[in-house]
Amino acid sequence: MKISYSVVLYNNSLTLIERLVNNIIETTPKEWEYSIYLINNSVNNENINLYLQKLVSKNKNIFAIFPVENKGFGAGHNLAIKRIKSEYHVIVNPDVKIPDGNQVKKMVSFMTNNEILLLAPLIKFPNGNTQKLVKREPTIFDMAIRFIGGPLFKKRKEWFVFLPDGYSKIHKANNLPGSFLVFNSATLKKIHGFDERYFLYMEDSDISKSVSQIGNTVFYPEAFVYHEWQRQNKKSLKGMFQMISSTLKYFNKWGWKFY
Repeated sequence: MKISYSVVLYNNSLTLIERLVNNIIETTPKEWEYSIYLINNSVNNENINLYLQKLVSKNKNIFAIFPVENKGFGAGHNLAIKRIKSEYHVIVNPDVKIPDGNQVKKMVSFMTNNEILLLAPLIKFPNGNTQKLVKREPTIFDMAIRFIGGPLFKKRKEWFVFLPDGYSKIHKANNLPGSFLVFNSATLKKIHGFDERYFLYMEDSDISKSVSQIGNTVFYPEAFVYHEWQRQNKKSLKGMFQMISSTLKYFNKWGWKFY
């Protein structure tokens, strides 16, 4: 089995990067061939550049990519996707932790045995609580009430994220969270990776939708990872505008479904 991972970095601490790389290596089954692609989208951060060069010099399975400019999350991953020669490729956020080697093995085994092209595991907060990140296909109404927030339309908001019982069973889903995604590599190359028109946000919804047009995309709670989950779109004006821009691009591409 050949598996590859790509991680887009942006001004992350060297401690976090080291922890993530060690975690990936330790939880990849020893009999598998692996490669880790680290993309530094913080192009002027020389400390990260130097650290990645050091990692590459010590491990032939680690590859560093230094973009000349930051073109966004998806574009960063695409630089790795163009190079991969694996059977399965994993998109990993820097603040993810894989608890043990059985998790990735279970994901890949399920995909192989069931002809799955894209899989997202259960994602937990560090305290063990489930993150409600799997969504139904976006509509203008659903995106609007989520963005505005507040107590209104509570049942609709829960329905949109597969509550109350959508996190206890395997099911098809075509809007999966980008913090940890396992792709069939051939399929990922076939669709040419991420749509680079999205700088940040909605790129995971878009690529999930693209893969679902070809074959099965599933949520698989039999395996899990931990994720710290930072919601910058609700924390800054810049993040809010990026979210709105990406949402408009998504609807322009896939159609304006209002409800």
